[in-house]
This record gives sequence, structure tokens and C-alpha cells, in this order.
Amino acid sequence: MAHTNQKESMKCKENLVQKGHEKHAWGTRKFDTSAIVENIVTYLKDNPPNYQGQANGMLELLYFTFAEYNSVETPEFKEQTDPLKEKLRALVDTEQEADDYMDIVFSLCAAYERQGYLEGIKVGARLMMELMED
Repeated sequence: MAHTNQKESMKCKENLVQKGHEKHAWGTRKFDTSAIVENIVTYLKDNPPNYQGQANGMLELLYFTFAEYNSVETPEFKEQTDPLKEKLRALVDTEQEADDYMDIVFSLCAAYERQGYLEGIKVGARLMMELMED
């Protein structure tokens, strides 16, 4: 809606910020948020999470979400594992045996990735704590 003059424009803005009989206060506000944080902490303590046996804590849940949406079988990963796969196939009698060995390798890779991910989150959290101390 185009306004023909500044006075009409200001009146429109004033009407937009009115709530009931009070006008909305724009700008920086100073509040003590410790009560809000305390309420959230109390709520979280009173309502523990239920991961339904899928994770032991929030860090594991973050990792599982990350792993679900980020495939580990990138072209670079396949390039690194294909020579191992070919060597194993030459050493064993059946494809199933080679697949069983590769499953062990992939389990080790996943465990190492998980450990690195969780430690990275912890390091990031510690960094934030240190930054907030200053």
C-alpha cells in the first residue's frame, strides 16, 4: 500500500506496533534471563529424554543424525577401500568371506568416525564455555 505523505505513513506504523492500549517498545531491552534459564534446566531435569534404546545420550543422538544424513560411501572412500576389497577377494575362497572381512573394516571405520565426531563436539562445547568466561 503506497502512502501519499509521511504523516499518513507514521500513523500506519504506529497502528502496527500497538498491542491493545500499549505501544510496543523498540530497541535494546535489559532483562535478567537467569530465571528463564533456571526454568528450562528444571524442566529438563524433571522430564528426562527417552531415546527408546537408540542412543545413550544427546551426543550419540547427534552423531546418529549426522551419520544418517551424511553417507560415508563417498567416491574418495570407495577409492580407498576398493584395493582392500580386491585383495581380500583374492585371499579368501568365497565372496561371503570377503564381505565378512569388509564388514569388520567398515565397523572399525564407523567406530573411529563416531569417536572423532563425539570428541569434536566436546571440544567445541569446551571452546564455547571458555569463550563465554571472558
